[in-house]
Amino acid sequence: MKIAYLYPEKLPSKKARSVSVINTACSLSRYIDTSLLYEQSDDENILEFYGLKCNLNLIPIPRKFIIRSNKIFNFNLKKYIKQFDYFYVRHLKTAEFLIKNNANVIFECHEIFSVKNPKMKNIEKFVCENSKGLVFVNKYLQQAFEEKFNILDVPKKVIYNGCGFEVDYIKKDFSNINEIFYIGSFQKWKGLEFLVKNMKEFPDITLNIVGDGDKEELNKIINKYNLKNINFLGFKHSNEVKEILKKAKLTVIPNIPTTDSEFSMPIKLFEYLTYSNIVLTSDFNTIKEVVIDNQNGFLFKAGDSKSFKEKLNYILSLAPEKLEEIAKNGYETSKQFTWDNRAKQIIEFIKSIK
Repeated sequence: MKIAYLYPEKLPSKKARSVSVINTACSLSRYIDTSLLYEQSDDENILEFYGLKCNLNLIPIPRKFIIRSNKIFNFNLKKYIKQFDYFYVRHLKTAEFLIKNNANVIFECHEIFSVKNPKMKNIEKFVCENSKGLVFVNKYLQQAFEEKFNILDVPKKVIYNGCGFEVDYIKKDFSNINEIFYIGSFQKWKGLEFLVKNMKEFPDITLNIVGDGDKEELNKIINKYNLKNINFLGFKHSNEVKEILKKAKLTVIPNIPTTDSEFSMPIKLFEYLTYSNIVLTSDFNTIKEVVIDNQNGFLFKAGDSKSFKEKLNYILSLAPEKLEEIAKNGYETSKQFTWDNRAKQIIEFIKSIK
């Protein structure tokens, strides 16, 4: 069986979705003939950028001829359709094109596009009802799709994202917590402003920010709330993130309620847990599929400053032994969420489709 993983965007990229794509494709290639078809770019050191080594076949496809367009990508993609048994796709319009050209498509669902853009409803309905199989990145998203579309007879499976940081449990000293780490982008729904605003009441805790975004915009937020206890570390590659998380103790996911965050399951959640960190996170239904409050992490009401501050104070009040127990539970939870396990589940699911 030959699988083509489709990604009509440029690689390498600092986007979280590119991390999921390249790691999943790389892990698939360890078990089955896998090719990654992506938008052609000038940078050829794709695997090196993500710190990966595998047998993945990389096939760049032009997406630009005078203008940059999905139609150009699809036109150049057409010649590959008969070369693969299945196409694994997460981009809606690419999936629609492939299905209409008689390709076997496994569509990976990350959000409901028509919630933000009602004009996408017919395309989304067509793809969902005509794919050979549907993969959902969490249970809550699958339930939402089942309520919105007629997918009763379409094979489907929940397969979570993963983490490639496979390490042993790290025993940490939780007797003195004076830092909290945020890793991610500066998009509004990620809650960075919410986090900065509320950290002002914790002057003894340094907020470390790791990520890629508009530094000028970040400075505006910092100046708006006159925050002094902040340290911006900038974008870090995978190996650098590993070292940061190895030394960290307390990490945060402050996503605020929006249509973007409703179905999101951040990859950084698994990364935080893998490195034996305490995780303080917004209480979205998706995240609650992994984090159980006061057992393997801590939940606060999304977007609620009072809830955030109360929970952070509660964490800081706990005995080091209790925090170590929760960190260890989080680490044990993380073991099931690896890219390798994800690849195995995808292959098993595709093989089960008749």
